[in-house]
Amino acid sequence: MKKVLIMLCAVLTAVMLLTFSTFAAETVIYENDFSDPATLAHFQQYMMKWEIRDGGLYLTNELFPEVADTALEKAFAHILYKAEQPLTEYVVEVDYMNLQTAGGIVFNADIAAASHGINAFHGYLAFIANDGAKGALGCGNTDGGWKGNINVGSASAECKPGTNAHITVTVKGGKVKVDVTNKDTGAAIYSFLYTIGESASDVNWPAGTVGFRMRHSYTATGVNSVGTAYFDNLKITTANEVNLDNAEVVVPEVEYAIDTSKITTVYTNTFDTQDSLKEFKLYGGEWTVQDGKLYPTAVASKFTHMLYNGSQKLKGLTDYVLDVDMYNSQTQMGAIIRSDLGLASDGDNAICGYIGFLAFDGVKAALGYGNAEGGWGGNLLVGTAAFKPGSNLHLQVAVQGKTMQLVVTELETGKFLWTGSADDTTWASGTFGFRAYGLEKSGLMNLNNTAFDNLKISVFGDGADFNSGVEVMMTADKTDYTVNGAAKAMDVAPVLSGEKVMLPLRHVAQALGATVAWDGATSTATVKLADRDIKVVVGAATATVNGAEVTLDTPAYIAKDRTYMSIDFIAEALGAKADWNGDTFTASLLK
Repeated sequence: MKKVLIMLCAVLTAVMLLTFSTFAAETVIYENDFSDPATLAHFQQYMMKWEIRDGGLYLTNELFPEVADTALEKAFAHILYKAEQPLTEYVVEVDYMNLQTAGGIVFNADIAAASHGINAFHGYLAFIANDGAKGALGCGNTDGGWKGNINVGSASAECKPGTNAHITVTVKGGKVKVDVTNKDTGAAIYSFLYTIGESASDVNWPAGTVGFRMRHSYTATGVNSVGTAYFDNLKITTANEVNLDNAEVVVPEVEYAIDTSKITTVYTNTFDTQDSLKEFKLYGGEWTVQDGKLYPTAVASKFTHMLYNGSQKLKGLTDYVLDVDMYNSQTQMGAIIRSDLGLASDGDNAICGYIGFLAFDGVKAALGYGNAEGGWGGNLLVGTAAFKPGSNLHLQVAVQGKTMQLVVTELETGKFLWTGSADDTTWASGTFGFRAYGLEKSGLMNLNNTAFDNLKISVFGDGADFNSGVEVMMTADKTDYTVNGAAKAMDVAPVLSGEKVMLPLRHVAQALGATVAWDGATSTATVKLADRDIKVVVGAATATVNGAEVTLDTPAYIAKDRTYMSIDFIAEALGAKADWNGDTFTASLLK
């Protein structure tokens, strides 16, 4: 009797343990290290044939007979596990070894609907992108084609053709979490948490089997996956103990096309008052400072933009970085760089430069440009969903050489959201500003809603090149002026004489580093600067520069005991570049 009781207790204990492990602990649903070619029978293949060899699952060059002739470099093949029943809440992971181009885990896949075809899978795909440099999440449509990308990560220093990656997909409670790491270093490549049904690129696949998908080859980078890349160590487990409500998304180290870690700020604007806009020219609408932020407030047609029209140095920058905060993001709106003021106009798309901006849907960022005729040239790059309308964002637009880069982060936390870059040579240098779409778009409206603040312009390095020259800025009828942005004062002011801008010779010359001598007996001013020797006689029709006679368009004259000369002569004689801003009545000389 005692033995029977002991055996009964043992059985009950075993049942209790089995019950606990079944409903509480994670259970392995399926494992395969792809060491046995016979296990290929556990899968259904599509488009191209797969093989198990050398301990891995490889794609072959062999198309199925049912597949119509197709260009292999455009073809994708997939393979699905013949699960006994659709999987609902689970974790699937695999090693994607020696990756080349696009490939990854298919999940929540409808095996009954699957067929041969270039994009013919029904479900989701957690994958490495075509360039072999970043992770992504995408979706197949109900017709067996590609519905679209739900999210695309940024290029990672931990991922490139030849990398060994580990991909994990967790499906639980209507959410999906994708994690891609470098198998050899453990560093994050891509991490994304997604609620099923949120994206317009989502068909909303509720359950299904899992498998793999791989691109045959990718001409753009010259790689071939067939016989080179392979999958290994597949494992599918239950997700009983997983809670995606509190899941953390690891932010991978981002590889940027342009390094902006070593830059020097040369201009800031916090848009505290309407006077903050005095150096900007407005096109196609109105912009207003309200509550210490810059808002687009009116539009003549569709778009309005504004461009900086102050310092020659700033307007002529080649390689630089623009940082700005954007509040309550809505629809298409962004920051302009390398814009040509000479071509700018009130036209809807007349930006004449590059722009880093939010797309019309307000959930993704993009890079675009204006063409040389002053119209819209097109998009250089459009990202995928990375934020929502109503977000507070920080935009950083950088341009260096032929490369343009946009980085978007969350304003309050600094959390990285998206980056993208593109190459173009249309615009070599120019000014900066902002552009906004001024009509309602799918319930989104920029006017009086979206605001910019804390504009900052920086140059690369220590700023020595930017600060090496001298720029003098003087405004008509004002005695205060600036030298390289530093405030100065003089005893007289520039004047407008007809269509000519007349400047006080001594103040300008000395600001540019020259010496000035005055001979009252002959009414002659002598200016010397390095290898330049200039003599000017008040009232004379000519002057001399290094002994050569120069005809003056306007003779020098004296007012308030100061000699005045035209900005054009002073600039040419001293080897400076002159500029006149008719909106602010400001003259500048840059040497």
